[in-house]
Amino acid sequence: MRKLSAAALVATSVLAFAPSPASAEEVPAWTITLRPADFVIGPALARLHTRRAWAAGFDEQLGGFEIALRKKAITIPAPSCNMDFLILKIPFYYPETPKQASVSERRAIFDRFAAFQAGGKGLLTARVEAPAPLARTGPRGVELAACNLYFAFPLTVQVTAQ
Repeated sequence: MRKLSAAALVATSVLAFAPSPASAEEVPAWTITLRPADFVIGPALARLHTRRAWAAGFDEQLGGFEIALRKKAITIPAPSCNMDFLILKIPFYYPETPKQASVSERRAIFDRFAAFQAGGKGLLTARVEAPAPLARTGPRGVELAACNLYFAFPLTVQVTAQ
């Protein structure tokens, strides 16, 4: 029978009682409901009076885009965000990343937001998240540590008439 060294025994014990990866990877997520006036998308982003340089269109090659969400329309606390908007972003497409949506799926989401806003009525629902270190636990629960949110995958956006 093979004997384990003291270091190997300690390492085995640490690995056996380590927290599960699922709990360490838990990302705060919310479902947001928007009206057409609650956000800014596309070329209108360039006309916002903020210090931030917004990505005002859809990146056809990498599938990235941004949406400015009016903070007063969102119930997610963001005490460290010093502007009137939260940044809802879809990260660039990297084929090797498993938690993904294709560029065409991303384009469909961008187009759905733009069409919804142009229509001027109804409600839009989307799932968003704030991966570490963009979220933290504050005095009232989970809050944003900055102004940033990301679309949650799989992408889900629903529009309902009102």
